[in-house]
Amino acid sequence: MAGDRKKIIAVDDNPENLLLLKNTLKDNYTVFPNPSAESMFELLEHVRPDLIMLDVEMPGINGYEAIKRLKSGDKNREIPVIFLTGMRDAQSEIEGLKLGAVDYIRKPFVTPLLLRRIKTHISVMEHKREIEDLLKLKTQEVKLREMAEKAAENASHAKSNFLSRMSHEIRSPLNAVIGMLNIASEENDIPSLKACLAKAGVAAKQVLNVINNILDISKIEADKFELSGAEFDFGKMMANIVDLTVAAAREKNQNITLNINPNVPSFIICDELRLTQIIGNLMNNALNFTPENGRIRLGAEKLEEKDGEITIKIEVEDSGAGISPERQKTIFTAYNQADAAKNFGGTGLGLFIAKRIVELMRGTIRVESEPGKGAKFIFTIKAEQGARDAAKTASAGTVIKAADLNLKGYTILVAEDMDFNREVLSKYLEKTAVTIDYAEDGKIAIDKFKANPDKYSLIFMDINMPEMNGDDAVKIIRALDLKRAKEIPIIAMTADVFKEDIEKCLAAGMNDHIAKPVVPKIILAKLKQYMDI
Repeated sequence: MAGDRKKIIAVDDNPENLLLLKNTLKDNYTVFPNPSAESMFELLEHVRPDLIMLDVEMPGINGYEAIKRLKSGDKNREIPVIFLTGMRDAQSEIEGLKLGAVDYIRKPFVTPLLLRRIKTHISVMEHKREIEDLLKLKTQEVKLREMAEKAAENASHAKSNFLSRMSHEIRSPLNAVIGMLNIASEENDIPSLKACLAKAGVAAKQVLNVINNILDISKIEADKFELSGAEFDFGKMMANIVDLTVAAAREKNQNITLNINPNVPSFIICDELRLTQIIGNLMNNALNFTPENGRIRLGAEKLEEKDGEITIKIEVEDSGAGISPERQKTIFTAYNQADAAKNFGGTGLGLFIAKRIVELMRGTIRVESEPGKGAKFIFTIKAEQGARDAAKTASAGTVIKAADLNLKGYTILVAEDMDFNREVLSKYLEKTAVTIDYAEDGKIAIDKFKANPDKYSLIFMDINMPEMNGDDAVKIIRALDLKRAKEIPIIAMTADVFKEDIEKCLAAGMNDHIAKPVVPKIILAKLKQYMDI
């Protein structure tokens, strides 16, 4: 094809020589005849030739001066030049080669020999360019490999630090749990015993928090971190968070204030648990980084409302040490922040997780801070406005409180294979006077229910048990030809807490899900909800 033909610029002040060259080369090459070096340089602004054939003796700029100029700049330096001249002395040939020519052909030329030399030099130049391209590619590959290795090394270093930090954050409170329990086992003084158990409980919650953070990180990295939505009392949630932090604030004589703008609806619909997680994390950070006699403010206001959807801004402000500009750049990064947490305590994962939750709530989060002047974390979320009436809910709450939960006369069935867990649940429900029948696996639970289905008001079902797991047991119970089998509330009580685990429980026929480790108030709330108390 014409577009694939090699280009040759021929320069000679003799028109007959140019015509001869053009006719000689036209079958194999695209030739650009030029009567002078000046016109050649003008042409080079528009054409990139594969070879230049250059006469030596020309008026104006001669061949030697022209090649010096060609080789002096980067743009045309690599173009091969063949001198084609009538000068026959060896010194002229040496001079031309010294200046950078690849060949020196005397006139009158022999056509086959000229064509062969042209083909050879163009081929050499093509191979040279191929080698240079390969070298460039190789260099790029080496650089990319080095960058990838460096990135992998940094990631490995960050994750190693992360694992080291997590090991520390788990082992330290575990040491406190085990130590306090050992002390309690030898303690005869009741107040001292209770103090030991309280401290062990606090440390155990720290371990649980670390585990939850690690699980959240795993779900985020696997792109399985999702939210659920339900209606709740926004003001009550905010007040509960403040109540949980007040005790710690008193120890440092810190002042905590809560300001909720009246424009925020009483009830909203979003993921209350995750929203509490964000605010709780920010409040705990504020407590940790604020000195004695400092102040912490939690505030909220509605920014916008459109078609039933509202945008809420929440702020946590403290009068602590502040955050440097350098740390602000990585404060919402997981593993880098975990490394920095060595100096401040905690896992360093909370802000990264908070950022992800905020993004899933279609909001943004940022920090405003100067060293020595405290810090303000500001984030927004989008939620739906709730429909419940505050007075009605408050009234319902009073009724529930009054019923808290002599449950004498009620019997529940609990499928749980671990002795410790059965003992814990019995202690939690001891004051309610509820009767509990236990089954060590799913098969025993089925047999007990079939034997007396009307005896039970509710079933708590563990999932991972020997003989038969909870999912299979519930499917069999629901399939029984008994009216009560279709009606009885069955609630999963399990350490399987991922979204797909909950969905699997519901698909098997369960009504609800409680995550282990269980919390007494949640158990009581589920009993009240499903037993119509």
